Amino acid sequence: MDKNKFGGSWTELKIEVLETYAKQFLTVFKNQPAQKLLYFDGFAGSGDIEVENIKEENSHIIEGAAIKILKIDKPRSFDMYYFVEKKKSLANSLEKKIKEHFPKKDAYVQAKDCNEKLIALAKFLRSDKGKSFKVLGFIDPKGMQLEWSSLEVLRGLPIDLWVLNPTSGTNRVLVRKGEIDESWLKRLELFLGMNRVDIKNHFYSRRPTLFGDLDIIKENDPINKLHELYASRIAGNIFKYVSNPKILRNNSGAPLFHFFMATNSEIALRIANSVVNPKLGF
Repeated sequence: MDKNKFGGSWTELKIEVLETYAKQFLTVFKNQPAQKLLYFDGFAGSGDIEVENIKEENSHIIEGAAIKILKIDKPRSFDMYYFVEKKKSLANSLEKKIKEHFPKKDAYVQAKDCNEKLIALAKFLRSDKGKSFKVLGFIDPKGMQLEWSSLEVLRGLPIDLWVLNPTSGTNRVLVRKGEIDESWLKRLELFLGMNRVDIKNHFYSRRPTLFGDLDIIKENDPINKLHELYASRIAGNIFKYVSNPKILRNNSGAPLFHFFMATNSEIALRIANSVVNPKLGF
């Protein structure tokens, strides 16, 4: 059985947040059957995830987000599901599960790159057929695979987009003295939508040494700075709003990812924030 080998307890929390929001999203439209709803997953996997338990030195299998979302029938279902998974074996495994367990769902699986399919999604939503859809999107790459240009094409569209921001992994690329490998600099530029000079100026400062030279120093709290930069560039430039992040941590409590939602709807923003922090309420 092909399955994802990616995750820990934070994976289950991420899926729980998404599933909770999806049910709220569907509730908003439960009395609007004419409103077409589409679910888009850019890194869909196989439908199963192997989650490691470091303390007990074992692992267990959980249902991935794709299966969790497909199972939701109340208060209503999505009208269409579009799953993207670049790895062919995982895409085939997911497609098999859907045909076996959800034969009546209007679901599609594509073994393609997420960036390519986000551009196709934007084109579809601007077409005569696609204008009738509202979208819940879920993008959870392991690293910096999501390119800024792919987000830009979504500007102004009716999408609530949950994004997993790989802040810890990105921080590891930002080496202390700023001597970032050329291949990683190119990836940072594609991911952040910034040129390398601006990236370095944001995360590094030059300070005089005891002997009058200038030393390049990495700024403090880079993980949170990474998310603040990313979210602030999305808000107002591509989407109107971004939610508060759910910080996903490893078993030691160190932050791994910032999980947040971008939207053009103020109501959706309030719902997302209530899901991220239930104490706030709606």
